[in-house]
Amino acid sequence: MTGRMSGHLAFDRLVHSDWSANASKRWSADAVRVSGGWRIERIAQTPPEHAFLDELFGHGRGTLAGFDFPIGLPLVSLDRLGCGFREFLCSPQAPSFLEPAETLFGVSPMQPFYRKHPAGGRRADLLRALECSCFNELLRVCDRPTPYRSRAESIFWTVGAKQAGKAALAGWREILIPALMRGAALWPFDGTLSDLQANALTVAETYPAEAYQHIGMRRIIGKRTQAGRQQGCAAIRAWASKQRIAFSSDVEQMMRDGFGPRADGEDPFDALAGLCGMIEVACGRRAEAPVTPPLSYPREGWILGQIDLPTA
Repeated sequence: MTGRMSGHLAFDRLVHSDWSANASKRWSADAVRVSGGWRIERIAQTPPEHAFLDELFGHGRGTLAGFDFPIGLPLVSLDRLGCGFREFLCSPQAPSFLEPAETLFGVSPMQPFYRKHPAGGRRADLLRALECSCFNELLRVCDRPTPYRSRAESIFWTVGAKQAGKAALAGWREILIPALMRGAALWPFDGTLSDLQANALTVAETYPAEAYQHIGMRRIIGKRTQAGRQQGCAAIRAWASKQRIAFSSDVEQMMRDGFGPRADGEDPFDALAGLCGMIEVACGRRAEAPVTPPLSYPREGWILGQIDLPTA
């Protein structure tokens, strides 16, 4: 393993949220430290943002909260803004930059998000409007493909199953910016996890597709089916049995049921998988980032637990 190891961290509570622009599709999983390990207590729909923030801050112990929306911007945007992502969030430029254009054909380098994807809109149109020569410019380094997963979608692409922009905008406005105003720390911009563990709340970016491999799910077949999720949960239980991870009876039952027959059972499944990946980092079995991260790391951000550098 090659990465920035923090050893055993002092966070007493871990929360992972599978996020969506659609509030009904947001699910969160919680784990608390117990003697010798962790206990995964709850998987439930995420409450409204104000109540959720109160819950995150009100636990009374150090909480690390992971969200699977992008927390960062690619260098092409940060260079135009003239700052890093952490500084951007609190800058006078943020409101206009984050206000979406009506359609893809209305975006510009300083207004790169859009509400509606028009018929016929292509990636080439987005590249041209954002004055970029190739799609990699619209990706952070951590978004690019690694030996273990395909690339994440660009934050500026807002159509299809992998679109991330709408969820990110909702997460930044409803969770990230209000949390920072209340004193939360933001990894990795504010320091390493060992630097931040004394804070009441530390927020980090996660990616369930990245976490799968960390807990022994090299391949997930059909996570949108109940049988596929049951297979994935069997791998999680096998990982947990080796790592002194316990489950509440409610969580155990949800896992055995594969989170039900509906396709949207993938949302609580990913909330759980992302939480397990966070436990690997909090216990010091997984590094939080590469030992030598790319030069863009302190400005663009990173995905928690991703130690593999991109292949392209």
